[in-house]
Amino acid sequence: MKLIKYIPLALFIIMAVFFYSKIKHQNKLEPLSSALIDKEFPKLDIYNLSKNQSINNYIKGKPVIINIFASWCAPCRIEHEVLENYSEKYDIIGIAYKDSEENIEKFLEELGDPFDNIFFDFLGKESINLGLYGVPETFFLNKNGKILYKHVGPINKEDFEKLAPMILKQ
Repeated sequence: MKLIKYIPLALFIIMAVFFYSKIKHQNKLEPLSSALIDKEFPKLDIYNLSKNQSINNYIKGKPVIINIFASWCAPCRIEHEVLENYSEKYDIIGIAYKDSEENIEKFLEELGDPFDNIFFDFLGKESINLGLYGVPETFFLNKNGKILYKHVGPINKEDFEKLAPMILKQ
């Protein structure tokens, strides 16, 4: 019976060691992946503001970077400068996720517009077809419309410089 009082302490030590090892090896965890890698960009029913072009028609035959963002998204503000810095070199397309035209216009007026074209997913249903975890997410597509990589979360300069050139090679 005397050993029973040590069970909570033993459980605490076991859990502490387990969580410590998880935290210590955190940077070795794999990034979130997508079932769409190495597959063709799916058909989406989203259009630009003038409603004259679908995203699938726009990306046909050219390498593009597709960034899903929203004006209400704080991490989107963090990565926006990175997109702005590379907007001259790469064709960057925005998908405005669950947002209004008015809010997107204010967002871009404030931070700048790195996008060659913006498509609107007002209800967020079409982004689910891309396996969206949350905004922001960035897809890298080659000229054949094949998804080469999906970056989850705000993209930084180092990741962008490492990933973006691959869309031009294929």
